Amino acid sequence: DFLDLRLVNGNECAGRVEVFYNGTWGSVCSNRMSQLTAVTVCKHLGCGEGGGIAADFKYGRGSGPTWLDHIECTKQHSSLWQCQSDPWDPQSCDNRAEETHITCTGRREATSPAAFTECPNSTSCSDREKLRVMGGENECSGRVEIWHQGSWGTICDDTWDVADANVVCRQLGCGSAVSALSEASFGEGTGPIWLEKVHCKGTELSLWDCPTKPLLGKKCDHKEDAAVNCSGYPLGHLIHYLFPLHFHSDRRRRLATGSTRLSAPVILCIVLGTLLCLVLAILAGQIQRARAQKR
Repeated sequence: DFLDLRLVNGNECAGRVEVFYNGTWGSVCSNRMSQLTAVTVCKHLGCGEGGGIAADFKYGRGSGPTWLDHIECTKQHSSLWQCQSDPWDPQSCDNRAEETHITCTGRREATSPAAFTECPNSTSCSDREKLRVMGGENECSGRVEIWHQGSWGTICDDTWDVADANVVCRQLGCGSAVSALSEASFGEGTGPIWLEKVHCKGTELSLWDCPTKPLLGKKCDHKEDAAVNCSGYPLGHLIHYLFPLHFHSDRRRRLATGSTRLSAPVILCIVLGTLLCLVLAILAGQIQRARAQKR
């Protein structure tokens, strides 16, 4: 499951730190935790640029797992998931007195709900709309990006293979994968790197159905952004290729169809269908000419 972060038993910007992992909310241990880590939590939550670790434990004790310990953030980090820590463990610390309580100096702005929306352009969306490829020649090739926690981010290329790329291409409506590319083949992305070690079988209908590991720490950077080349093409590109004169003067119509994609078999059917229509038109003309000559 994807990660989430919250402060509980206080308000949106003050409380006991909890993270959502593996389908369950759990606490965070405070061993080695510095002021910088507290500030990073506040930034992550949109609660200002300052904060500190509360020592009075006034936000109560948790009852679920204690997922993380030894989290170390730097000034360059704006998200908790970018910081280094020990591996995920439901018993990261045994003593509930080690749970982390934080108070941030700012307040979350209620005027910008889009920053926390689950969808790029609306309040409800499909898995397809949370996935895109960037930097390629068309909408069926490029750097893979996913929408999570209000921002687009990339995927680390660790274990990235054709099975993973097949799921991405299918989800985008771009046919099957021609290749699974690594090392930022279509340029380096910006923002967070949301996932690493994606393990798809290749038969899943959505990338969200694949086992994966959320990225935590400095194990990956944008030089390792994953990418795909799919066999399909955007419908607008195909139509413009088949009928260039007609669509050259009808740019709006061409752009309107640019977001729809076709796989290679469908493209072949369209081409063969077009040729068949031409052959039938030629035969019809010859038949009419032959009848005219008889008369």
